[in-house]
Amino acid sequence: MNDQAELLTGLALRAVAERYAMAIDRGDGELFAAQFTPDGVFESPHGPLEGREQIATVPATLKRLFDRTHHGVVGLVPVIDGDTAVAETYSYSRHYYRDAGGAEHCYEMTLRYDDRFIRTNGIWLIAHRVLVVVGDATYQTAGWRF
Repeated sequence: MNDQAELLTGLALRAVAERYAMAIDRGDGELFAAQFTPDGVFESPHGPLEGREQIATVPATLKRLFDRTHHGVVGLVPVIDGDTAVAETYSYSRHYYRDAGGAEHCYEMTLRYDDRFIRTNGIWLIAHRVLVVVGDATYQTAGWRF
């Protein structure tokens, strides 16, 4: 693979990771699941989810638990081999909620995803994603209001 093809593939893989993050924040289970192969696997500390039907439940679950979320993709480092790739994807997630007294808090996680991608018919999708929590923290927010 030449440098230009490798760069374009890396951008395509990052776009999958960014759509995944956007879908969570929008609460869009269909878009979230569409980033995976039909038989894709998503493993988190809560256990594995297999197939798009199970994977599609993740955004709605977070919407039930938190007022809002914000997920960011910091970096994605792929190793590409034809129509397959593995990558470490670096990310953070912020989960906002209010305590019983009404004060807003944020549960923040620093994450790494261990990813396996497959390209089918020219489209890259996640075949297997493992969420690894590198660190976490909870803090009270400043309560910004505009």
